[in-house]
Amino acid sequence: MFSFVLDSCRSRLGQYAGSLLVVVMMSALFTALATIVDRVHRAGLGHGPERSAESLMGLVGGTSGLAALLLVGNTLALVVRRRRREIGVLRTIGATPIQVGAGIVAEMSVIALAGGVAGAVAGSLCAGPALDWLVANKVFPPGPEAGFSPQGFVIGVLSTVGVAVLATLVSVRRPARTSPLSGLREAEVERGVMPVGRMATAVLTLVLAGAVWQRYEHESGADQAVNGAVGLCLFLLLSAWLLAPLLVRPLVVPGALPGLLLSRYSGRLAAVTSIRSARRVAAMSGPVLIAVGLSAALLCSGAASDAIIRSQASMNASATAAPPVPPPSASSTGTPTEAGRAEDDGADISVLREQQRRNEVGTRVLMTPLIVFSAIGILNTLLLTTRQRRGEFAVLRLTGATSAQLLRMLLWESVVVVVGAVLTASAVLGVFLSVLSRRLAPHGVDFDSLVPGEALAQVVSSCAALGLLGVLVPGVLVLRVRPVQAARTRD
Repeated sequence: MFSFVLDSCRSRLGQYAGSLLVVVMMSALFTALATIVDRVHRAGLGHGPERSAESLMGLVGGTSGLAALLLVGNTLALVVRRRRREIGVLRTIGATPIQVGAGIVAEMSVIALAGGVAGAVAGSLCAGPALDWLVANKVFPPGPEAGFSPQGFVIGVLSTVGVAVLATLVSVRRPARTSPLSGLREAEVERGVMPVGRMATAVLTLVLAGAVWQRYEHESGADQAVNGAVGLCLFLLLSAWLLAPLLVRPLVVPGALPGLLLSRYSGRLAAVTSIRSARRVAAMSGPVLIAVGLSAALLCSGAASDAIIRSQASMNASATAAPPVPPPSASSTGTPTEAGRAEDDGADISVLREQQRRNEVGTRVLMTPLIVFSAIGILNTLLLTTRQRRGEFAVLRLTGATSAQLLRMLLWESVVVVVGAVLTASAVLGVFLSVLSRRLAPHGVDFDSLVPGEALAQVVSSCAALGLLGVLVPGVLVLRVRPVQAARTRD
């Protein structure tokens, strides 16, 4: 059995390559984070620094772990979708759903274990330089020393394997339970855009989003307002990702409009193929949605923290504005007291500025792994979905379509994907900002200070560029294959 699983993994290494890369990076990240927390704990810095390290590393691991889980699940869903014919054949010759699911889970477990160990080694090597950088930027006080952490290594491997196996179980559950005839039919024609389990999970996440909102609604602190809004945004993004198959058709209209106006044949063909393949378009737009949404939420929350600090500094400066000092007299001794108060207020402002600098460093720490995960997820998903359409492209070319027309069709399809994902992320971000601005208004923070326009524009343009690159490059490679040869090829 084990040798059969290994042979199957080797024969499908191209399909699992993207998942393997994400698994290696996820294991490296988790190992580095756990190692840093362990080294800070061993340094004996006290409860405050240890709690700060656990909070920051937990936030980094939580956001990046959520992105990695969704990206691995998205990739595995595409891999399983590519194997629907094989699953249908296995079910026809007598394989049970448990046997089919166990085989795919065993394959992914092997990939996850190999990638987890490799990533844990890389994470252990990178933890030392990362810890030195955090100490140099005064995120942690001096004292922690680089070194190997067995606890961090084990946490990195086990957490990665657990996430990968969980994503595989979710992806394979429905295809493995499909009847043989339905499995073979769905290999040719897409049916059932929204599975019942996915819909139920989406409803559950919406309920959790409401619970998070109610949890922080009655707390008046500025930090609690930011934390509650970020939690609400994360659950709404997860809900939007789960509901993506239902959102595809309404979002195709604005996304396909540029293609319909500028390219009659290719644009119309892109609109039709997008509407007819809601699952594929949803899988393509998912990584873009997560990348834009999470990045925008982190940027806006960082801007909110900076605005709170500036507001506090401004209020402190206003409160310390001393009234006109009367002429000194022999009995007057108030000047030293006022000078001491000014020194204290200056110290308070310097503390606030130092906190603002640490927030900027923390935002960079949060954004770096998230951007890397998102970039790999976008490129990997688009590569898989484009390669799976070799037969479709071959039929279109045999019926008269040119390679240039098909490339333009792919271009307009990528526009549909990016526009739909950005519109969905914008809707979630609008809810996030409206809640946050209302909660921070009593603290002197206005709406404009919560929106870093330039940084958000860079995020959207980067995701759009990755989307175009991830569609056009594999499209060019696929179209180089002769139509007759591509039509005969079976994945």
